[in-house]
Amino acid sequence: MIFSFNGTEILGENFHLGCMNWGFIGFGRIAKKFLESLQSVEGEKPYAFASRSHAKALQEEFSSVKIYDTYEGLLSDPEVDIVYISTTHNFHYQNTLDALRAGKHVLCEKPVSISSAQAEEMIAEAKKQNKFFMEAMWMRFLPAYRSAIERIQKGDIGEVNYLTASFGFRSEEKLTKDGRLLNPNLAGGALYDVGIYPLNLATDLFGWEVEDFQAQAQQSETGVDESIQIQMQFEGGKMAQLFGSVALQTNKEACVYGTEGFVRIPMFWRAQSYEIVKDDEVERVFLPFQSNGYVHEILEVVACIQQGKTSSPTYSFNDSLMSAKLVENILSTIFK
Repeated sequence: MIFSFNGTEILGENFHLGCMNWGFIGFGRIAKKFLESLQSVEGEKPYAFASRSHAKALQEEFSSVKIYDTYEGLLSDPEVDIVYISTTHNFHYQNTLDALRAGKHVLCEKPVSISSAQAEEMIAEAKKQNKFFMEAMWMRFLPAYRSAIERIQKGDIGEVNYLTASFGFRSEEKLTKDGRLLNPNLAGGALYDVGIYPLNLATDLFGWEVEDFQAQAQQSETGVDESIQIQMQFEGGKMAQLFGSVALQTNKEACVYGTEGFVRIPMFWRAQSYEIVKDDEVERVFLPFQSNGYVHEILEVVACIQQGKTSSPTYSFNDSLMSAKLVENILSTIFK
């Protein structure tokens, strides 16, 4: 059986209702992808970009957008309504606090922080300023991913007891001592960069209360985890086997196993399809994302702000805080 429907139907009726000026702090590869999706959402405007190192090049490429060579310049612009932050992980904390204190809503790339204490302070500041703040865990908003999780939770494969998820890639250009991925000063490492996705899949299904876990890592010469495997046990004996790597290519898929079958989600962190397998029967479900996928989290942000919310029920303050705590605990067992 094949399903196909528009992602905006899943997210409600807020596709054409937004009208905000977006400012970008940091403008690398991910920001360019995010920009492509933002431009496809009617009413939302890429208004200003701030980059300390590429301001001149951005001005030449984006003549209709205001360009700042300092973050402070963008944050002091009264026309900026919301800030999208995609700097390296180590700067997310301060960038977010500065934006919130400047009276801006914030969407910050994952991970929002490199400690639970930082996450708590960011959340407290959002509440104090009465501004929206969300971690950009875009996977959580994709139509195919959401549909797969809902059907698993509904019991379509019976009682779920086990899952596996793997996300690994290798970029020779970035795997140097000066590259972002292995730089401890930039909060590099596999868990922060890609391991966070399988971790969130497991907790989506089994919850944030982990009874036990064991983690092992292959460390780079710079001292960060270039590959990490995590075995987790949850209430009721439910188990997860997770793997993340910035040094190895993997199949990048998740499989969730129940008493009546299993669900396979290829490219789960950017899912557009999944399979439900029961004995010899295979049901294939196709739910393509809009644009390059970032549209769906943008729609969530717009809808929440229109409703006066400071956080999203789909990826809440508690999700960000619990994720930060879990990552902190896992890394503490590796780097003692």
